[in-house]
Amino acid sequence: MARRFIVDNQDIKYFSKEENIIEIKGKEVKHIQVLRHDVGDVIIVNEYVCKILRMHNTYIELQVLSNAKKQGEPSIDLTFFVSVLKGDKMDLVIQKSVELGVKNIVPFISKNTVVRLDEKGKCKKRDKYQIIANEACKQCGRTDMVNVLDIINLDLSLLDMLSEFDICIFAYENEKNKNSLHEVMEVAKKKNYKKIAMIIGPEGGFTQDEASDIKSNDKCECVSLGSRILRAETAAINLMSVVMYELDNGEVEKNNKR
Repeated sequence: MARRFIVDNQDIKYFSKEENIIEIKGKEVKHIQVLRHDVGDVIIVNEYVCKILRMHNTYIELQVLSNAKKQGEPSIDLTFFVSVLKGDKMDLVIQKSVELGVKNIVPFISKNTVVRLDEKGKCKKRDKYQIIANEACKQCGRTDMVNVLDIINLDLSLLDMLSEFDICIFAYENEKNKNSLHEVMEVAKKKNYKKIAMIIGPEGGFTQDEASDIKSNDKCECVSLGSRILRAETAAINLMSVVMYELDNGEVEKNNKR
């Protein structure tokens, strides 16, 4: 199978639609060169199978041959809202999110988030997280793109986004009247929910006011992850694993089409 490279849309220039000629630049150009690819080699760039036409120091010209065969793409659209975690914990969560099938990742800052960032710092972190997501896509064989959105604050802008989903699964350890995750999954399967959000907080948890604001959204279901206190990164991986196991039937659908 041809090796896959992920190039930012801004680093792709379209030349001839009739001949499907494109030019790519950016860090993947160096990567292609380091791997000793040459003119005539076939590679995959994003979702396209391409043949290398010309190689230059800073850019490469390609001919798009076809769409790449889809692989590892989830059947549900899962968006993960996660408070920015300290150090390599966040790197781990981003990587495992991609491997488990998350489609979009929305990092946010809440009152108990340990990491504090100015606007420049947010942009740098977001770019780093996107690189981690891209590498994880290539490693696990996904042919779709996982988008890391801009880092936002936990305010009305985040809460407004929740209305776009069929359901929002909110893991909150201090809720007394929380639902069992099993019950929520059964409802989601029965109603065939496809656009799903999940929310995991920071190491210090959510404040009561933040939790109340999230729970006030009519799409939100507050759930328990068990009686044991989990680290934020463990809770994230746990919840993603259960949601994808219960609701992602991509392989079943493929088999049914055969």
